[in-house]
Amino acid sequence: MKPVSIKHVSWRDGRPRFQPGRQLRDAGHRGWDLQHEDGTWFSRGEALDWSDAFCKQLAKDAKAAAPSKAGPTPARGKLYSVGQLFEDWYRSTKFQLPADKAELQRQRAAKNVYAPKSIVDFKQKARVIEDHDPSLWASPVDALSQPVLFGLYEELVAARGISTARGSIAVLSIALGWGKRRGKFTFRENLGVNPAQDLQMATPPPRIRFGTRTEIETLIAVADHMGLPESGDMTMLGVWSGQRQGDRLALEDFGLIKGRRHFRQAKTGAIVAVLEAPELERRLAASAERRRAAKAEALLGAEADERPAIERRFKRVILNEHVDRRFDKCFWRPFEGQHYSHVFAKVKAVAVAGVRAENGVDWIIKPCKTLADFQEPDLRDTAVTWLALAGCTIPEICAITGHSLNSATRVLKHYLAVHPEMADSAIRKMVAWFDAGGETEFGI
Repeated sequence: MKPVSIKHVSWRDGRPRFQPGRQLRDAGHRGWDLQHEDGTWFSRGEALDWSDAFCKQLAKDAKAAAPSKAGPTPARGKLYSVGQLFEDWYRSTKFQLPADKAELQRQRAAKNVYAPKSIVDFKQKARVIEDHDPSLWASPVDALSQPVLFGLYEELVAARGISTARGSIAVLSIALGWGKRRGKFTFRENLGVNPAQDLQMATPPPRIRFGTRTEIETLIAVADHMGLPESGDMTMLGVWSGQRQGDRLALEDFGLIKGRRHFRQAKTGAIVAVLEAPELERRLAASAERRRAAKAEALLGAEADERPAIERRFKRVILNEHVDRRFDKCFWRPFEGQHYSHVFAKVKAVAVAGVRAENGVDWIIKPCKTLADFQEPDLRDTAVTWLALAGCTIPEICAITGHSLNSATRVLKHYLAVHPEMADSAIRKMVAWFDAGGETEFGI
C-alpha cells in the first residue's frame, strides 16, 4: 500500500522520517527518523498525529515571534547552497516517473528519467553527505573546491568506508553537473571545473566470496523452517540460474520448452532459458502447488478483463507469501522496494545462530557461522564459481548467467584462484597431457 501523504513526513520503504523543507532547515531543523524510544517505527496514524502537533507548534512559535508592527522584510541572500541544488535536482523531470509501466519503460529507454532504483540510491547517498557534514550541505556551491571535496571524501572513507564514500561523491558530482548545465552556478572557486571530478578516489578491494554447499543448504533449510519458502526458492534460483536479485524477483515462468525452463524478465522482457536442474525443478513444483488454490480463487472472483493480469501475476516465479494478520490471508504479490532484502537478512541471521529443538539442547538446524559475511548478491557469484568447478568454460557460464566475457573472467580470477579444486584439476590435466607424451617443441 502506498503511504499516505503527511506534511513534513517522507517515507522510505514504509518507514517515516521528518523531512524539513528549506525554510525549516534555515531555521535550524534537521531531519530525523520517526521512531519510538524502543526503536519501533511510527505507524501512519502516529506519524499523522506527530505532524499535526508539529504544525501547531510551528504556528504557535511563529505567532509568538511575530513583531507587534509589520516591519521591512530582510532581503534573502542569493547564495545557492548544496542543499538547494539537491532540492532542485529532485524536482527536475529526471525524477518524475510516469505511473504507467509501459510509459516508464519508454522514458527510461530514452534516458528522460532515472531508473527507480537509481533515484533511491541517489537520495540515500546524498543523505550520507547531509548527515555527515551539515555545514557543507548549507554552503554555497560556488564555494566548493577540489581540496574541500577531497577532504570530505577522506572523512567519509574513515567514517563510512570506501564504497559509500565513492558513491556519495559520485552522486554529488552528477548533481553538480546537472546544476552547472542549467546555469545555477559557475564553480567560481574551482576555476569553472566540477570540483567532484578527478579526485583519484581509491577503488575498494574486490569482494572474494562464494557460497559453500553447506551454506546454501542451510539458507534454504532455515527459510523453509521459518515459513518463508519464497526465500528458499530465491536462493535456489540464484545458484542454478546465476541471475541478479532484481531479475530473479521479476522472472515469469513460461514452462519447459525442449527440456529448458524458459523465464522472462517482467521488467525488460529478456528471455532466460536454462536446462532445469532437479533441485530447481522440485522447488518450482512445490511453489506451484502452494499457490494453486490462491490462483484459482483469484480467477474465480475476477471479471473477464481482470483475468489476464491475474494470470500474469501468478506466472511470477517469486511472490511474497507473507500472511497479512489483519486479513488472515496471503495476497501473493510481487516484492517491492527493499522488502526482499530484509527477508533475506532475517533468514541469514537465523541461519548463523542455528535453530534449536524445543528441548533447548538438540539442533534442528545447526548454526552456520560462516554465513555472517554472506550477502544475497553472492549467490550470483556462487553460480559462476560452481559452474566453473563443474568444468564449464567461460562462454558456457556467460550463456547461463548473462555475464559478459570480461566480467565473468574477473569473477573467476578472484574466486577460483583461491579454490584448491581448481589447482587439483589443473594438475590432473597436466599429468594426463604429460603421460600421453605431450610435446613442448614445435614440430615441422
